[in-house]
Amino acid sequence: MIKQQSSFPYICIVIIPPYLKPGDTIALTATARSITPQQIEPSVKFMESKGFKILIDPDLFNVHNQFGGDDNERAELFNKLLRNPDVRALWNVRGGYGTGRMVDGIQFDLLKQDPKWLIGFSDYTVIHGHADRQIGMATMHATMPIFMYEKSGKDYEDVSMAHESLYKALSGEELNYDLREAHQLKVRDFEGEVVGGNLSVLISILGTASEPNFDNRILFIEDLDEYYYHIDRMMQNLKRSGRLAKLKALLVGSFIQMHDHQVSFGMNERQIIVEHCKEYDFPIIFDVNSGHHLQNMAIPFGVPAKFQNGILTFAGR
Repeated sequence: MIKQQSSFPYICIVIIPPYLKPGDTIALTATARSITPQQIEPSVKFMESKGFKILIDPDLFNVHNQFGGDDNERAELFNKLLRNPDVRALWNVRGGYGTGRMVDGIQFDLLKQDPKWLIGFSDYTVIHGHADRQIGMATMHATMPIFMYEKSGKDYEDVSMAHESLYKALSGEELNYDLREAHQLKVRDFEGEVVGGNLSVLISILGTASEPNFDNRILFIEDLDEYYYHIDRMMQNLKRSGRLAKLKALLVGSFIQMHDHQVSFGMNERQIIVEHCKEYDFPIIFDVNSGHHLQNMAIPFGVPAKFQNGILTFAGR
């Protein structure tokens, strides 16, 4: 559907898939690394407790080297689920690496006739970008089933919060994230649609058919297990290619397990981002609770969003 909310007065020309209701089916996909039945069981039970049906195709457990089947097998499973009229959302089981190898085999045109929510993050940034660029469809940056496996105590509570935010987002509830205590620069209210995802993966798809549209958008970035100079190099790419100059705002999620050399680079990821954005007047909001940590709150990409008085809100039904 084409969505326009009265509380978000600008016109948003984006295909937003129908929100889910109890009894709707979520199918699991593996666009990158392989998975086992045991690794998805806790997450499946969680979503079933919310009233959703979970479709697990036998091909989900294919294995080819580190991948969940070879490139053609992973694309065909995705397409099979896109063709299934009962499936209302496709939820990727894990990241790793491999989505960029099979994305061109996905029949995205099927989503024009029957839009479905595409859910995942990290390596799934490829899917988010491709859906935005090629068909202008909203997608869901959110946690994946692998993150609930073998969690207990506080870790289970955190990943359950992430699952709960995904449930609310898929159900069409308005999402409100309080960022009043977050580190903010050039602060002012703004509104628009969010694109982006994992910074390293985002850089890898620039100039391809999977690059999202940066023009007049709110960019979200996060990353994991990178050297500071890698972050600097990637931010330089976004700046020198003119993509930063097109933004409405920048949202910065978690950057965890960062590395430095024995001879220090001299700046951390936050300082690097500030340096490369200092010539632009768009707001920068750090500490967005999304990315490679257990409290990975859902961010609907392409859905009308606004930042007002320190609250980031995503429209619902």
